[in-house]
Amino acid sequence: MLSKIQLIILTLVSLVCFVPQAGGQQATITQPAPYFILPTWDGNTLRSSSLKGKVVLLEFFQTWCPDCQKSGVELEKLYNKYRERGLVVVGISHDKEKATVVAPYLKKYGLTYPVLLGDLSVAVNYLGITPQQPKFNIPYIVLIDRQGNIAGRFQEGHQKEATDIQLLEERIKKLL
Repeated sequence: MLSKIQLIILTLVSLVCFVPQAGGQQATITQPAPYFILPTWDGNTLRSSSLKGKVVLLEFFQTWCPDCQKSGVELEKLYNKYRERGLVVVGISHDKEKATVVAPYLKKYGLTYPVLLGDLSVAVNYLGITPQQPKFNIPYIVLIDRQGNIAGRFQEGHQKEATDIQLLEERIKKLL
């Protein structure tokens, strides 16, 4: 049996987490994707605001990671298949060596989508890590809808979409 305080807390949590819609359906509150401005591997800059109106797939990776190498090739296929419909794939490298390892990686795997040189702030904002606990599993994929809201987070070892490209593709098609 719930106490009055537990019932009040449960009610407040329900009100905060769900917004009623027409027809009695409930939808979760959306989280806007944080703004970023990051350097590209080749010396340019990409602002997240330039991606508005597109479905964006951010892949946080490192070049040495075997699962990232596999997913990079698969993401290139998705990018080529759906970019005319509004999909943008953006890699965010967290390699300490920066562009010196990213350039050969892109060439080796034939990747043409934009790749950025990540920093701790973008990982903090998108993945919820902290400077005290800066680790996360890679590949880590964040999907952003056309309205600029986070539509999904998929971390290696936690959600299958991080390495199961067919599941990820189904998520993407729903947003296109």
